[in-house]
Amino acid sequence: MGIKRYVLLSIVYMLAIGLYVYSFNGDKYTLDLYALSVNLPIAIWIVVPTFILFLASISHLAFYSFKDFFYNRALQKDYDTFINVSKSRIIGEESNLKFKTKWFKTPGQVIKIFGYMKKADIQNLENEELKQYCQLVDDIQNGKYEDIKKYKLSSENELFIQNEKNKLKDEPKYCYSILKNCKNLDSKLCKLAYNELVSIGTFSEIKKYDFHIDKAIFRRMMERYLDEEDDFDIDINSIEKMLEQFNANSEDYLELAQEIKVKLDPDALIKLFRKLYNEKGQLAANAYLYTLYELQMIDKVREILDNSDEDEFLKFKTLLFLRDHGKTIDTVKFLKV
Repeated sequence: MGIKRYVLLSIVYMLAIGLYVYSFNGDKYTLDLYALSVNLPIAIWIVVPTFILFLASISHLAFYSFKDFFYNRALQKDYDTFINVSKSRIIGEESNLKFKTKWFKTPGQVIKIFGYMKKADIQNLENEELKQYCQLVDDIQNGKYEDIKKYKLSSENELFIQNEKNKLKDEPKYCYSILKNCKNLDSKLCKLAYNELVSIGTFSEIKKYDFHIDKAIFRRMMERYLDEEDDFDIDINSIEKMLEQFNANSEDYLELAQEIKVKLDPDALIKLFRKLYNEKGQLAANAYLYTLYELQMIDKVREILDNSDEDEFLKFKTLLFLRDHGKTIDTVKFLKV
């Protein structure tokens, strides 16, 4: 029964009692209480206890109505919080929102641990917002680019990074926009954009960014440099610096010599690897010997080999032995064995 109905029926009840009593006894009764004297009809005195009970019951009902009101409001707030936390977890973001009612504290703690799994059953979700968030995740993971600015995802958020990957795949030049705003070069997104820049940018554009050059990045730049259809160009000094930056070993120098010979003229080729040999010693020795051997500077090769230890440069000594005896072999394949 609602409070309004209860008040109305209580008033009717008290009036009915008062009128009933007054109908057969209209006398008055005087109540003396200390210095106070109250003279009222008996019918009213009969209704007074009921009225007092009415006031007490109204106070009781009002108290618990307010209590229920605030509790229900807290439940509604916790429900809204639960939806917001769920949306955050679906898109891979953390949430600091807290729950106040006991019914949501445990589910709230659990939902913060879990995340949305692609291709989950979202059709039975009653909340349309959650459905939209799940669909957003599915679309991005399926390679579609979405405008997600309104979600304010962090730059390290996996969904954000995947979305940026999707755009980079469709628009490789988007890497310039990302790198322009990069504050942390170690972030996944910045590395991703730089990786794309290596594939499409000029060397002057690439070297503007202070990323660490590893062997894989160097190899990709060399592939572009050696590609006749690519106008990518690197100066020799930069090649030397990159070799040093990723701590190139003897095999790396030899591989460079085998590949770059098609790009440089003989004088530039000899000059490069003579300089590397003088600066790096044994690290660049095989590369220098290979360059001399390929350019038929056999006397210079013999000079270096004759001044080496017995167990040094065995493959090149074998090459000379075979050459002196009229045997020819694939030098590149032999040196790789």
